[in-house]
Amino acid sequence: MKTTIHTLKKEYKDNQTYLNEKQNLFQNLTYMMIEKELNHNDIDIKHEEVMDYYKKCEDIDETIAFFDEKYDQQLDKLGEKEEMFDDDALVFYIVKVIEHFVDIHQIPDKNYIASDLLELIQKDHDYHDLLEQTESIMKRLIRMKHEKNQDLQNTFSPYGIDLEQFFTRVFQEIDYIEHQVSFLTKLYSLLKELQNEYALSLRYVEIRMDVLSTLTKYTQENLDEEIKDICKHYPQYRFMLYYKIMTTLQQIGETGLLKKYYYEVNACIPMNEEQKDLLEVIQEIFG
Repeated sequence: MKTTIHTLKKEYKDNQTYLNEKQNLFQNLTYMMIEKELNHNDIDIKHEEVMDYYKKCEDIDETIAFFDEKYDQQLDKLGEKEEMFDDDALVFYIVKVIEHFVDIHQIPDKNYIASDLLELIQKDHDYHDLLEQTESIMKRLIRMKHEKNQDLQNTFSPYGIDLEQFFTRVFQEIDYIEHQVSFLTKLYSLLKELQNEYALSLRYVEIRMDVLSTLTKYTQENLDEEIKDICKHYPQYRFMLYYKIMTTLQQIGETGLLKKYYYEVNACIPMNEEQKDLLEVIQEIFG
């Protein structure tokens, strides 16, 4: 079977065979080869202008849409030629250019993020390495093109990824190893930013509290502000938060802050029986 660029569509037995062959063909071509053919077909595109546009928006779909509109008439003519090298060539070309000039593990695109998430989920990693890769993924999620308060869980469920379960697995051991303050601070800040950007479940509040509790072992800077912020937005976690922070302060022998927070939490009125029981536990342990 012919697989040259100009193989005619009619030479294939059926449309699916043609589509499969086209996919294989473009995968085996470099961006320079596709660019040359596009230029020969009156589409005067250069990889430099593709990268210039992509760097402004950091979104592959937006980049494709921009050049698809720019070369709309030329692409229509190309698509009418009934050849293997049809108007889909532009899509393959732009993706190949971006993948060539950008580390795919830094691209804030849900397809590449999903691919990296699946690798982290399916393979065992050193825990420090897992945390570092998760930090990178959180940065990309924040930069990824999205609507404010988008449901992040549903965004990745079509890939077979339970994002909440992934983050739970990553952070459940965070208190049991040594950390650098700067790295923990970054992780905590990224969790806050994710909460501000997306519609996340309350499980992420619990994860954020766990990270803050671990961070408290190393520094108490801005601790008051973070406790107030969590209690303001998630009052149902007030007593659990104080319990976690006070447990950490007791472990490191920070008696001054421990007394301060014990006084604060006792001045709070429980919202339900669960909080009342937790306050009694706090009074029994720290009183």
